[in-house]
Amino acid sequence: MRFYRTSVFWIAAVLTSGAILGAMQKKMPDAIALERMIARFAATDIGADVSMLPVSERNALARLIEAAKIMDAIFLRQVWAGNEALLLDLLRDESRLGRARLHYSRATKTEVEGWINTLPEAERAVGTSFFTTIRRTPTGGEAQIRFTIVPFSLEYQGELARAAELLREAAAATTQPSLKNYLTKRAEAFVSNNYYDSDVAWMDIDASIEPTIGPYEVYEDEWFNYKAAFEAFITLRDDAETQKLTRFANELQDIENHLPIDPNYRNPKLGTLAPIRVVDVVFTAGDANHGVQTAAFNLPNDERVIREKGSKRVLLKNVQEAKFNKVLAPISKIALAAADGKDISFEAFFTHILMHELMHGLGPHDIRVSGRATTVRQELKETYSAIEEDP
Repeated sequence: MRFYRTSVFWIAAVLTSGAILGAMQKKMPDAIALERMIARFAATDIGADVSMLPVSERNALARLIEAAKIMDAIFLRQVWAGNEALLLDLLRDESRLGRARLHYSRATKTEVEGWINTLPEAERAVGTSFFTTIRRTPTGGEAQIRFTIVPFSLEYQGELARAAELLREAAAATTQPSLKNYLTKRAEAFVSNNYYDSDVAWMDIDASIEPTIGPYEVYEDEWFNYKAAFEAFITLRDDAETQKLTRFANELQDIENHLPIDPNYRNPKLGTLAPIRVVDVVFTAGDANHGVQTAAFNLPNDERVIREKGSKRVLLKNVQEAKFNKVLAPISKIALAAADGKDISFEAFFTHILMHELMHGLGPHDIRVSGRATTVRQELKETYSAIEEDP
């Protein structure tokens, strides 16, 4: 994997749309400018040693990588870089058809939020869930235009059906029970749109292959932080490094019990599990492979799973090593006095990231506002990601 891979991919993807090509060409940097932009990224090949995996697990791994590639296709549809250019094209078209297309395509945040607030409680919960999209549906005259809720399983039906098939093949190939269970349940989730059971199964994975695939993070939803983007991390567990971190998981409840907040907001039972995994990345896709490369993550984000089961911290060691060697170490030689260079170490870098991830699962998740059951994420909306990530 190269750290600049996604930037190149997005440019290529946008150029494949003939309708947008003309508008994009006027804004697209020339070759020299693009090469200068690419040069800002440190091209780094990383990988994991698969030589110790038996044939069964290598076969499972191969199918997982194929399933992960499908997450790229779905993510491209979820967050399309050509939307702005398309809107400009629509604004320029003053014909009757052009005005109709513009009206049909536009939906403001206020408009969508107002519609969501009119829904009955049960329907509003579905509309604000991680795993649905909101579509405009004209039902008559302009005043009657409304929205509808579409589950991911229908919105991305073709892609998810193929991904589910590959996960079932991987489940059939592996001999590791907990991995087989997760893959089977995640395949079911892609079809049913019910991700709870597979999230619980993901928490229980105890296998040499540690996959994370599906809709997870909400960073791309800049309106409400409601909707999860598809991604995939296909990794191999580092048993020795994972074992070293067991103690940290055992201390989380004590930290929660001493948080400087009203005791009513502390979680007296973080969950039956708070596993920490150290892994090496084999392949990433979708939201996991665009922009800044992920060094670690804490999932799932579903508050019900966190409340009942806890959350898992996954540290991507080979990615962290690449970041340390290609970014932090060179910067330290410029920013620090020569005498301080001896204090720069990967262990300290790794531990800092570990502490950051450990904190993610602490503090209140489920709350009540004016007697209404809700979550911190849903109340903070578009500000949630920035506040939640603030160290």
